[in-house]
Amino acid sequence: MQAAEKRRLEQEMLKAERIRHIIECSFGLFADKGIETISMNEIANQAEIGVASLYRYFSTKEDLAIEAAIYAWKIEEGLFNKAFSFEGYDDLNGYDQLSSMLDIFTDALATQSLFFRFVNYFDAFIKREKVSPGRLIKYEEAITGLKDIVVCAIKKGRKDGSISFGGKKDSELAKASDDEIYFTVMHSLFSLAQKLSLSGEMLNMNMEVRPEKQMNLAIRFFLEALK
Repeated sequence: MQAAEKRRLEQEMLKAERIRHIIECSFGLFADKGIETISMNEIANQAEIGVASLYRYFSTKEDLAIEAAIYAWKIEEGLFNKAFSFEGYDDLNGYDQLSSMLDIFTDALATQSLFFRFVNYFDAFIKREKVSPGRLIKYEEAITGLKDIVVCAIKKGRKDGSISFGGKKDSELAKASDDEIYFTVMHSLFSLAQKLSLSGEMLNMNMEVRPEKQMNLAIRFFLEALK
């Protein structure tokens, strides 16, 4: 490798590392205080770079927030990957595969509260700023992997009979598509996780049932309905 090519590669690696560091710092600030309240100056200070340098990497806060969201989802997807990467997963029926993945929410609530807080702030920010769907394509792609995994378990459960919607006693459940089941279950659990992460201990009455217990009960409700 020639010296010029080596320098170019080193510069690219250094740039990628700086961008990663900026995104990590931004995620921490956004998850802690919300996206609206954080300025680009605060992000530059946290990342220990000049604000002019920050704008060379990210021209708007919207661009930076989207990249932080992609970063957050990739980490979260890694946690869900553990639910189907263990030996013997493929031998489970569809219901048990789905159960192993949904149970991740209980653990994630205790260990990934910043993620759920960030997603709540991010959704509100994107809506308020009227960010176009075209700018969210990369973000949507980061989420799609998780959808494919969960839907695959639902399809398998339908085929092997482990998921039959309460013996098909409920016609609405029996007619629901795989995508409808996926979005309803996952959106409900994510919304609950966001609520508990943001205000789980805000009021005394919230402490009557621990957040982890609430999440576990919600998961059991869905699983019993699908059994």
